[in-house]
Amino acid sequence: MPWANEVLRELLNRAEGAAVRQSTRAVQESFTDPDSPYWTQSLDDRDAFHHRMRKAAKVGAVTLTWAKQGGEDRPLERVRVVDRLALAQFLDVETLESRINRARQVLAPWVDQPRVQEIIDAWEDRKLVRGLSPEDAGDLADASKVVDAVRADSSEDHIVRPLSVRLFGDSKRIEGLRTPIDVLTAESLSTPARHWEEVFSTLGIKKDPQPFLVSGAGQLRLLSGETCPIVRPYVGVANRTVIGYDGSPAWVLTIENLTTFHLASRLLDGQRALIIFTGGMPSPSWVGAYRHILAALSPEVPAYHWGDIDQGGFRIAARIRMMCMGERTFRPWLMDARIVKAVAREKVNNATRNAMARAATVAGWGQLASAMVPEAIEQEGIDVALPLTD
Repeated sequence: MPWANEVLRELLNRAEGAAVRQSTRAVQESFTDPDSPYWTQSLDDRDAFHHRMRKAAKVGAVTLTWAKQGGEDRPLERVRVVDRLALAQFLDVETLESRINRARQVLAPWVDQPRVQEIIDAWEDRKLVRGLSPEDAGDLADASKVVDAVRADSSEDHIVRPLSVRLFGDSKRIEGLRTPIDVLTAESLSTPARHWEEVFSTLGIKKDPQPFLVSGAGQLRLLSGETCPIVRPYVGVANRTVIGYDGSPAWVLTIENLTTFHLASRLLDGQRALIIFTGGMPSPSWVGAYRHILAALSPEVPAYHWGDIDQGGFRIAARIRMMCMGERTFRPWLMDARIVKAVAREKVNNATRNAMARAATVAGWGQLASAMVPEAIEQEGIDVALPLTD
């Protein structure tokens, strides 16, 4: 690209920024500094530069200020933008307004949703959102279709590839929308990127069907009217089929990871308790099943959660607390890095430690949050132990 076009493109960018800020300051470029690239050009290149600038001025996009000395070879001192729309047309590029207007049309069905409007507002401020620009409005529209579809039916988990075929005729389309789906469902635009499994699970999108796994005593009441004894070491049913529970456990423990769930189930050995596998980040249908179980228990029965000691683990705990617990006592189990014995620990930065503490606070664990250490520990690296049964 000729240097004249580079200068004009930069002036256009600055002019669009000034328009967003409603600034009345002149947008211009000066060449009087002896260190300007203008003075390193050859005479032929400078003549070509002048020729291009005169063309831009002729269409009313810019005004030119020439040096008073030098005759026909006077140097150019300054280029000032007077009509950014004319300049964009001269450069054969779209203005920011036209790009945003096209994006706004694509996103019109969802513009009343706060996150969508925030994204458009950010674009108008010439900011990208997690790398997404107005040209990515189509991806955001498709992501919105996914969110709408799963929220319309939260009673059942949705398997990602069949859902993708149903919505788009492409089995891998949803997997390519991880970033826009994350942005649309995050707490705010400034929320750090989440792992795609957490994003999808929160919406009820799973890679494969996930059973509701329970270990312990009692029996599940099912949608069909049947009861399902919780046989040793555990039993699995579909989330949506659980409508209640019969039994009197001393405590309930939710566990994030499958391997740990299996090991913990072996330790129960007939104890009057319940252990439930969350399947990672709980899906809406899992939340519904767990609520039905808790509703059948005495309010005095405590609920524990055991997950990875990291951002994801504490976010899972926070979701369970907000979605399921109500006034029930909710306690962390083996989630204090200061006291657990682990085969491996990973140091984390202060930002990560603070994010862990914030999630722990949402989970209702203020004391643990205030004492949070900057370490992450995978659940599988902690020796399995269970709460005591009175």
